[in-house]
Amino acid sequence: MENIIKKYDYIWGDDPQSILANYSYQNETTKKLDNLDVSDFNRESLYEILLWKLDRSIDISTELIQELKYVTTIKEKEHFQVRGILEKLLRVSGIGLPMASTILRFLNPRVFQIIDDRVFRIVFPKGRKKYPAKPFPLNDKYIENSIEIYFEYLDILLLLCSQKLPFYMADRILYQLDIALGNRIGSK
Repeated sequence: MENIIKKYDYIWGDDPQSILANYSYQNETTKKLDNLDVSDFNRESLYEILLWKLDRSIDISTELIQELKYVTTIKEKEHFQVRGILEKLLRVSGIGLPMASTILRFLNPRVFQIIDDRVFRIVFPKGRKKYPAKPFPLNDKYIENSIEIYFEYLDILLLLCSQKLPFYMADRILYQLDIALGNRIGSK
């Protein structure tokens, strides 16, 4: 078997580690996991490792995490007050509208609900263009369009909801309805 160092010397010379100068994969999370103290290993550590491998780790600033606490203070029908926070979330690499709405929903389910393919299909009429996928490179038009669609979605949910279809459970109920209707992800 040929010596691997010699085989690829045209790439790295005689130092295979030199190729790491180009290594760029979830830099902040990689650095954190490389310095993991195994005596502190817990469920959160495991999730970080799993998300790193799935390329789903998200690096959110401490400042934004602090701002997210404000979401818990928002009152019903005042969802528009988080416009700035929603914009910041949408600007984070790896966070599109479904993930941003999920974060908001778990912080304050009485005001925010998850927007995804299934619930969107139930709430909006056929033929309505779906919420946009996050583009690369990111642009302001995507951010603005996503915010407007999400706020419209919440406004419509407020109109659809009742005592029997409570707002704080609407995303889950309508998600299950879409499944019961036999719809599949990706179908219209």
